[in-house]
Amino acid sequence: MSYENLPEDKIKERIILLKRFLPHLEWDWPNDIRAKIFKIVFMSRPQLNTPKYMAVYSRLQSNMSVRIEDIAECISDSQLEEMISLSPSKDYYTFRGKYYTVRRGGIFEHRGSWDEVRAAVKEVLKTHGKKGYALLKALVEVDHAPFGFIATKASEIYGDRIYPSHLIAELRDRWDLAWEVGSRQYPEWAMPEEIKPAVIEVLSEFEITPIPPLRTIDAEQEFLMIIKMEEEFKNYLTNLIKNRLEETIEFGKNFSPQTLIDYLQDLFGPVIFFDHLLTISQQYSICDSDIITEENAKAGSVGFNLALFGEPGTGKTFASKDMILGDERLGVPAHGLPGINRYCGGMTPAKFIAIGEAYQERRFNFIITEFNDWFKYKGMVEPLKLAMERGTIRYETKTYTVGPYRFGSFFSVNYNTEVKERGYEVTVSDPNFNAIEDRMLCRLHRLTKEKYSELAKSQRMLMLGKLQNKMINMAPKLRDHLTLVYAIQTRNPKVVGTFIEKKVILTNEMLNLLEKASDLILEHLEAKIVQFSPRLERRAIQLASAMSLMKYFNTRSDAIPIDTIAAKMAAQFFIEEAWIRSNEGFPLYEVMKKLFQNNHFHTLN
Repeated sequence: MSYENLPEDKIKERIILLKRFLPHLEWDWPNDIRAKIFKIVFMSRPQLNTPKYMAVYSRLQSNMSVRIEDIAECISDSQLEEMISLSPSKDYYTFRGKYYTVRRGGIFEHRGSWDEVRAAVKEVLKTHGKKGYALLKALVEVDHAPFGFIATKASEIYGDRIYPSHLIAELRDRWDLAWEVGSRQYPEWAMPEEIKPAVIEVLSEFEITPIPPLRTIDAEQEFLMIIKMEEEFKNYLTNLIKNRLEETIEFGKNFSPQTLIDYLQDLFGPVIFFDHLLTISQQYSICDSDIITEENAKAGSVGFNLALFGEPGTGKTFASKDMILGDERLGVPAHGLPGINRYCGGMTPAKFIAIGEAYQERRFNFIITEFNDWFKYKGMVEPLKLAMERGTIRYETKTYTVGPYRFGSFFSVNYNTEVKERGYEVTVSDPNFNAIEDRMLCRLHRLTKEKYSELAKSQRMLMLGKLQNKMINMAPKLRDHLTLVYAIQTRNPKVVGTFIEKKVILTNEMLNLLEKASDLILEHLEAKIVQFSPRLERRAIQLASAMSLMKYFNTRSDAIPIDTIAAKMAAQFFIEEAWIRSNEGFPLYEVMKKLFQNNHFHTLN
């Protein structure tokens, strides 16, 4: 049997292992440990007929010096285990390698333990964030060094002065990721050499997205939350790829906006289904894929902010929060992206602005169910407007300054308004709030008789558990599809090379539909002043484009034309939103009928 063709990294690991537990093997003078190993391990076993093994055997027999590197290359795993059992250091040292594990007491395992090392590093990052990263990075980059040197290096990586005495002790005592080495007079610190590749692997994943400067305690604490959310998404995607990839692709080949509409109408009826269609479509939009013209010029991107507003008790929170995040109490499964939606219940706008710098170069969605409350504070419109434009935020009070930093995430918000017989009135006192509304795709909730009937029916069905079975069957498949499309469109390393990112084509059909809708609205508008901006057309295009991403697996092309059903739904949204913004100043149903002529259309409000 020959052991001369072992992988290079396995030989290297054996060398580290033997030098830690049995440095006596290469001492120049005779010693009891080497003699004992020769007698028990080498003499009692059949000799391996290889030149290297015979050379090592001969030198040990003659009490001549021998290199651990040579021993590592020629022994068997069972011989290695026997040798470690004879180590006088086995009660003090451990070893966690890719191929071998040694617990205290010399308990030898013929398997690696990098999974537990990776888990420990992830736990450090979740618990200590950027400070944990800085200390681990410093330890990885040195062989061994005094604490002061490591603290200085960690501070350079962190970007500010830190003194990680408690943290390095925690790495030693809780996670076994650092050791004290050297003498009592000159103590030093080191990371066990065999675990460094596993640590570097996790740190490299952490470094894929730039680590932002964190200038407030709130931002530092939020960064820990971000790490946990990113880990949640990564674990979900990994599990999907490993166990459900083929099923997800097959589901996607038959999935479309019409499929989602049918599912939601079956759950909630022909009126309130549209609220859920908007919130799920916004989940597809978060990837912010490019929209291109038929001539291949960039026309925009699909990402949009969403607002459901209107009277209390009309299902806004259920649509934007419970359906997306799930609600165990109601038995409602999550339909939204895992680890991407940040629920902001109870958060103040000042807190949001402070934590926003932790989200630089990252793309999340902030779900805010009491958006009115954010405008009880003066001066909030301008920073929130910049946030919705994904611009650069700087906020200053008498006591502190936040920013500048660039915000790149999205919002899904609810707020209450006073709904009138015609139109509505915002209850937010800030006169500039319309600048916020203008930067969102907005949907008014008016409690009509038809809507009341559907809401009451769906609530009864939920209480009886009749909707949950339908959701449990569809929601996981929908969520898998959404997750996979998001991962592909954001170039996640786990899918790069397997799938290609696709763009959405802004079709002439979509443009013609919007142009005709706009002309009809202006033709029938009673007032001379137009009370909605051209941004509304762009929101309709973004909505249709996001819905069209549902057809990712329906085409082999690297561009997805806007789906016909998605275009019609977006055009209907455009007309109704223009109608609301115009204080219902044109005949809604007349415009709808003329736009779609004999085609059926849904009444959205």
